[in-house]
Amino acid sequence: MPVFYLDDEPIEFEPGENLLPALLRSGKYVPHYCYHPGLRVTAQCRQCLVDVTDAGNGRPLPKLQASCATPAAENMRISSKNEKVVAAQNMVNEYLLVNHPLDCPICDQAGECELQNIAYGYGTGHSEIDFEKRVYGWRDVGTFIVLERNRCIHCSRCERFTRDITGTHDFGAFLRTHELTFDTFEDHRITDKFQGNLADICPVGAILNRDWRFKKRAWKLHKTQSVCPSCSTGCNITVEHHGNRIYRLKPRQNMEVNRWWMCDEGRVNFHHLNDRQTRFHEPHARIGGELRPVGWQAVYDALAARLKELGAAGEQVVGLSDTHASNEELALFTRLLAEGLGGAKGFYPHVDGRQQEEPPRVEIDPFIYTLITTDKSPNTAGAKAAGLTGDPDGSAARAALGKAKVAVILGAAFADNGGVTEAVRACDLIVQIGHYEGPWSGLADVVLPGRTYTEKAGSFVNKAGRVQRFEPAVRPPSASREEVRILGELLAALGTEVPHDSAATVFNALGAADGPFKGLSWAALGDLGQPLPGSAA
Repeated sequence: MPVFYLDDEPIEFEPGENLLPALLRSGKYVPHYCYHPGLRVTAQCRQCLVDVTDAGNGRPLPKLQASCATPAAENMRISSKNEKVVAAQNMVNEYLLVNHPLDCPICDQAGECELQNIAYGYGTGHSEIDFEKRVYGWRDVGTFIVLERNRCIHCSRCERFTRDITGTHDFGAFLRTHELTFDTFEDHRITDKFQGNLADICPVGAILNRDWRFKKRAWKLHKTQSVCPSCSTGCNITVEHHGNRIYRLKPRQNMEVNRWWMCDEGRVNFHHLNDRQTRFHEPHARIGGELRPVGWQAVYDALAARLKELGAAGEQVVGLSDTHASNEELALFTRLLAEGLGGAKGFYPHVDGRQQEEPPRVEIDPFIYTLITTDKSPNTAGAKAAGLTGDPDGSAARAALGKAKVAVILGAAFADNGGVTEAVRACDLIVQIGHYEGPWSGLADVVLPGRTYTEKAGSFVNKAGRVQRFEPAVRPPSASREEVRILGELLAALGTEVPHDSAATVFNALGAADGPFKGLSWAALGDLGQPLPGSAA
């Protein structure tokens, strides 16, 4: 691979690559604002200037060059720290701060603001400007974002995103010189479902997510890697939390899945996770017509005795699982049906996920519009891989339930299907493994409280067949248990011992056995996941 030299240190680059992305990939930081790897290069901010002391032909370039727009060349030599470059960095920072308000104490971007960081590391802290700053009004520009133009540093990331990524042309540049501003056209209100990305890529606090505004200081947040459960795309995200409360979800870069982006539907789908009033904290059994708390071992013993009393097995038992369950939970659920309950059938509400949003312009890359699918669950492919029967309209489940005495429900499967609900109601024993109060808990004889995806580890298979793991972020209710443990203990109560101490143990067992996960391991999934063997992911 060819190399150029940064202050005599060799840096590898791809043919045709510009200097800045090669430097950043090598761990060498050059301050910048307008450059973003997902957007077209404009060299607008001039913060990433470097001194090309040798263009690769033995001759220097006469002026400083914007490293984001300068192609790397074999044996090129550059400096990012000499006297000329430092003076340019100081000057650019001073100009950017001419009209920028000193409102960091009330700005939601404080703590993750690139202007703060770069001004601290590469500015002088001194300004020769003594006139009043330019002032604009606050603007409500979208269903998900707000615009504070006083803070804008004219990096044009917002304009390029709406032009080249979403194709909606929402933002544009208006006026000139010190009155230049980026704004929407003719008070146009943004309505697409990708607005949150504008706040992500804004390097300052000019564009902010309405859902996050004035909620929490960014430096207090803990960040846990996870996978968005809102549709079958499985966007990589970080769950950002503090004090055992989730405050926001943000996209995490994975070039194989969601690149740098995520949709607004996924961003806001976490508020219910902070609601602990409408969920079960400990096992409940129906006694005298009411669900009452019981102990874990007592409920297992009672279930085993009740199943023996009913003599229910095979066709007399039906399992229903929703596709928010992890691969590990689905694997143990199928074993519970097959081994613990005598070969009972299991069903899941199958949905053929299709692209939900259509791009407004055919000439743009439509990638971002593929992120939202009609399948609003993360693991339909995992349920299929587990061997459960897909049932789009619930007809197969209703037919099977007509012969059943026992229904075992993992999650909230078919809860919105009235026909399935009525068929389950006729069963002699109804067991739900779930989190929140709902239609199934209203019918269930036993509720075994599991945990949400932010409280446990596990993995999902996305629409492309990529297996991705998620990690626990917040503390669960102390008396609840992970579903893999509940299912393993149920199997043990029915006479079948299986490893169930953690999701990693269960997944490694899947990878060691013949089946769709063969050859995979929990460690090999890493942060970005791995494709199922034989899939196109």
